Amino acid sequence: MEAVTRMPDFHGTISDLGGPSANMYAMHGRRLEACRRCTRPSCIFPAVCANLNGDLRPLLAVYRKVLAVKGVRHAYVGSGVRYDLLLHDWHDDDLNRAAADYTRQLVCHHVSGRLKVAPEHTCDNVLRLMRKPSFDLFHSFKRLFDQLNREAGLRQQVIPYFISSHPGCKPLDMAQLAIATKRMDFQLEQVQDFTPTPMTTATTMFATGYDPETLQRVYVARTAAEKQAQRMFFFWYKPEERRRIEAELRRMGRPDLIKQLKDR
Repeated sequence: MEAVTRMPDFHGTISDLGGPSANMYAMHGRRLEACRRCTRPSCIFPAVCANLNGDLRPLLAVYRKVLAVKGVRHAYVGSGVRYDLLLHDWHDDDLNRAAADYTRQLVCHHVSGRLKVAPEHTCDNVLRLMRKPSFDLFHSFKRLFDQLNREAGLRQQVIPYFISSHPGCKPLDMAQLAIATKRMDFQLEQVQDFTPTPMTTATTMFATGYDPETLQRVYVARTAAEKQAQRMFFFWYKPEERRRIEAELRRMGRPDLIKQLKDR
């Protein structure tokens, strides 16, 4: 940070302090010998591993040190926060207190007005294939985020990021996503159509049509028409998409969902 402040084009703002998972700095297994024997694909899915040291105090110290550097006026965390770890019960008073302190520090001092987080979907059947937690946790995080903003006198937004056409996702799942996010008063901006990325489980599913963990078949949207039939549900609020969405819902035999997307 001190080196950055000496750069001629630095004006006092660090735009994104963090990494792909912004709040997993210094996390590791408590017993490393157990980690070496572990065959789980993830430390945090389908549940947070009891062996994971989720102490957020080292990262909290980094944030505070960065703000103390002469010349740094703002240090923002732009994305990558795993909110499920902030809400997790670590069964340890010190770790739970550190998670609460970190969340308050994040919201009050490291958001530039909009915090991007990635629930990625709302339906449990799709989230399981994404190795992401239940959308209920996003509801809980948003309530906490809004509460901390009210207490601090701030008016900041949490901006969710979603993906369409992920392997296992069908048009009906996207209709449910549209309804769930509409009920939360979101008009989605941060969205993406699934793009295969080398050496990922999702790409294995995309290429083979199978979940490699269960060997069960999964639906895969591959053609432009199949992908558009999902992507359009992000934009239910746009007049030019409504007619196509209504036609798709009727084709699926779910005209009852049309009313839920129209209701105010």
